[in-house]
Amino acid sequence: MSRLAAGARVAWLVTALAVLPALAEAAFTLHTEVDARRIGVEDQLQLTITVEGGDAPDEIPLPPLTNLEVVSGPFQSSQMSIVNGRISQSRTHTYVLRSKAVGKAEVGALTIGGQTAPAIAIEVVPGSVGQRQPPRQDPFRDPFEEMLGRRAGRTAPPKLLVTATASRTRLRVGEPLVVTYWIDTQTSVADMQFKEPPQFAGFWVEDLERPQASPAGETVTVEGETYRRFPVLRKLLFPTKAGGLVIPSATFRVGLARQSFFDAGGVVERATKPVTVTVDPLPEAPGFSGAVGKFRASASLDRGAVPFGEAATLRFRVEGTGNLKWIDRGPEVAIAGAKVFPPQVKSDLGTTGEGIRGSRTWEFVVVPETSGSVEVPALPFSYFDTAAGRIVATATAPLSLRVEGGAGAGRPAAAPVAGGPRAVGGLPLRSDLDLPSARLPALRGATLAVLVAGALLLHVGLWGADRLLGRARLGGSRHASGRSVRAALRDLERAASEATSKERSAGLIERALHEAFGDLADDDESERARAVRVLLDEARFVRYAPQLGDYSDKVRDLAARAAAIVRRWA
Repeated sequence: MSRLAAGARVAWLVTALAVLPALAEAAFTLHTEVDARRIGVEDQLQLTITVEGGDAPDEIPLPPLTNLEVVSGPFQSSQMSIVNGRISQSRTHTYVLRSKAVGKAEVGALTIGGQTAPAIAIEVVPGSVGQRQPPRQDPFRDPFEEMLGRRAGRTAPPKLLVTATASRTRLRVGEPLVVTYWIDTQTSVADMQFKEPPQFAGFWVEDLERPQASPAGETVTVEGETYRRFPVLRKLLFPTKAGGLVIPSATFRVGLARQSFFDAGGVVERATKPVTVTVDPLPEAPGFSGAVGKFRASASLDRGAVPFGEAATLRFRVEGTGNLKWIDRGPEVAIAGAKVFPPQVKSDLGTTGEGIRGSRTWEFVVVPETSGSVEVPALPFSYFDTAAGRIVATATAPLSLRVEGGAGAGRPAAAPVAGGPRAVGGLPLRSDLDLPSARLPALRGATLAVLVAGALLLHVGLWGADRLLGRARLGGSRHASGRSVRAALRDLERAASEATSKERSAGLIERALHEAFGDLADDDESERARAVRVLLDEARFVRYAPQLGDYSDKVRDLAARAAAIVRRWA
């Protein structure tokens, strides 16, 4: 084997290490290498100049030579590789040199675009340093074999490894760890992907941003051999149970870049070794939420005062870093003198190497059922502090909501709607949901007093007659009048067909049910009374719920069900 052939392989190894992935950007790197620092005067020397990067000049000059001359060249080649979505481009100029005389020789420093490759000193001795073999005469030989010292194709399998490392090997349930996949290589890589994605049994898995690798990677030694190491992929894992858990082996398919004109590249498979981690259980404590990390809980009201019959929004927020996605339930909220509807949940989360960072917020609609002051109690929240190694119990500050208007603290007020009976359960209808009524002519004080007195007498008379006739409340033998039923059905038809707000539509449904059935007796547990109560609760939920989406389908469904009940029982 010729000295030139051996040197060519060394130069190609250097080139392969130089062209591993880097992002194509304005900067570039410059390298010069020779295949020997000590040669005989009868030997030849190979010089390789490599420029890597997207902004290198088209012309690469020959550096100044001392006691050396060019035998052949330059032989030019270019290469583009993609690893982990990053593009690496390089161009190589190769020269074959020989010395002029015994003594010192030098490949001078080379400067291109502000990048400088240092000078290389060469020692020239008499004769030849190595045994020179005459070339084998082969009529079918590769014409480039003698020139570049290689045959078509790869003569040996590529030296390439994949490994997996864990950021920690002992942790608690719910505590994050980062698994990083690496490639260790002595050759150029064009592509890399899982043959089959690994199944992480016993872990909650989140993807992390792809790691940022330096263009040159890092040098590692594996079993006495030197490789360039590049990060390929990172996963964030949360163990879901205690014990010894295994991060399974992962098999990659690695695409190899072409090394020459006659080399078509190829695909090889490499597998990582399994990684075992020890997971300790979390301590048990009453009310522990299962949150692991570092968190802060807070509570707030969207306003400090509301008119009686209006709703306020209570927000319970947990923010910090840890297993935030595991916190899937808000606190149990019970407020004396108010009805609390089930919450809507909002999340603002991002994944980092330390865990999931951000916040989760539960929004409760609170409808006061009494005037005065409504107190929101302290809301508890507990989590396992990984830094302190213990469960931390916290609570939000109590809040106060002022309710303006109404009939006093002991009993909710009844707000009549278009002359109908009061709302069931003490929830008044808003006056702005009433249908507009005809304006009455202005009356003088004396006339108005007479009319009011007459109306009161008439009301007392009707009430007495009603009592004497023994009219039963809902669930008894009394049926609504035909006029009430027709009015109720008209309201329900309007609620289902009009393009209006959900508050007004829900108010029409409530009014229709009151018009058709009157006031529910507290002890009435008939099928009819239960059906009416369910519809009233659903209508109030739609009425007071935050506007987080389109409620038109829900309103039409409620109106249709209410109409069916009215036709059946009223």
